[in-house]
Amino acid sequence: MRSETLEDALEILRKYDTVILVDDSGSMTLPGSKKGRTRWNEAGEALETLAEAAQQYDGDGIDIYFLNNKTESLNIKSSLEVRALFAQVKPSGATPTGERLDQILKPRLRILEEARIEPDGTPNDKESGEEIKRCNLIVITDGEATDNPKYAILDAASRLKAMQNLCMIQLGIQFVQIGNDSRATKALKELDDDLHKTRNIRDIVDTTPYSKLNPVTADGLIKVLLGGINRRIDEQTK
Repeated sequence: MRSETLEDALEILRKYDTVILVDDSGSMTLPGSKKGRTRWNEAGEALETLAEAAQQYDGDGIDIYFLNNKTESLNIKSSLEVRALFAQVKPSGATPTGERLDQILKPRLRILEEARIEPDGTPNDKESGEEIKRCNLIVITDGEATDNPKYAILDAASRLKAMQNLCMIQLGIQFVQIGNDSRATKALKELDDDLHKTRNIRDIVDTTPYSKLNPVTADGLIKVLLGGINRRIDEQTK
């Protein structure tokens, strides 16, 4: 990404908290896009670089959660912190994407529901009066969920819609596929294309299939974040 383009990108992202949900299921130990590296290695290396870049736009750093392991790390600001975190977690188990989305989103939605909404749609914390930052949630996953994430997304989108004066770009969920599982590609496409059309809810989901971001890199993740933000801004101004 060119330096002037990166500066513009970071200025936009400064308004957002960046939250990462990483698939730590057993299949993440399969070979990734880079020779000699697993999908798990690829995800970790991309997030190491993203954490360093995030220092330029978010003083709070990035938050990282996992699907299975309950280890979490908030306000990460360096590649060393990411590396240490990934060293603690060993990929194993299933892909409970819906359950973890629900656990991460519900506290944020509760805070928004209790917030004081300004005329321009900006939410302020009820207690402190401080502006509540917008949120970008990136889900890095290699497989089809073993539960159904659409219910967590439906709940979040419906609750956001009920907050009638709230800024429409307050929350976005970006699914990024790592690995070339065709079933995962199909399932993610359904979330992206079909969910909001059939349920008449806010379109808060974007997906990036393996074919569009291979390998997963920090530069690619920043572009994914910006793409989702810009699309929602376009929707809001129609």
